[in-house]
Amino acid sequence: MADEHTHHVLDFFTPRAAGWDSRFPDDGPAYTAAAGLLGLRPGDAVLDAGCGTGRALPALRAVVGPEGTVLGVDLTPAMLEAAVRAGRGESGALVRADVARLPLRDGVLDAVFGAGLISHLARPEADVAELARVVRPGGVLALFHPIGRAALAARQGRTVT
Repeated sequence: MADEHTHHVLDFFTPRAAGWDSRFPDDGPAYTAAAGLLGLRPGDAVLDAGCGTGRALPALRAVVGPEGTVLGVDLTPAMLEAAVRAGRGESGALVRADVARLPLRDGVLDAVFGAGLISHLARPEADVAELARVVRPGGVLALFHPIGRAALAARQGRTVT
């Protein structure tokens, strides 16, 4: 049974999925740069937590190469469907799951990547601990926003205080 937070996430993202990529057309270089900073090597395993339409999956695939593992996890079926329509399922396996309850064993990943995710976590401390649980000792947990605060505020018609 889905909880209240799950309903909130689905209610927010489902109607936005089809137009998501067109709303944020300039984030690609930020994903490419971030993927390059994770310290991943060919053959490594990485998760894009809250992958949405999978815009970061090609950049993650580029750094781990064809022998690496790229997973994209998202709670919203419409987002994953948009990722498939955009051809991004070819860059990684897409899985419908809640990042607060990942269907992965402890320490199986070299990195977890989460772009724009933190503000959508119901219990940030516990949920970040869950993301860290699936990363191997010495691995990387990278949570960031693809644009800066000023640009985000401008997108929303606000100023940074």
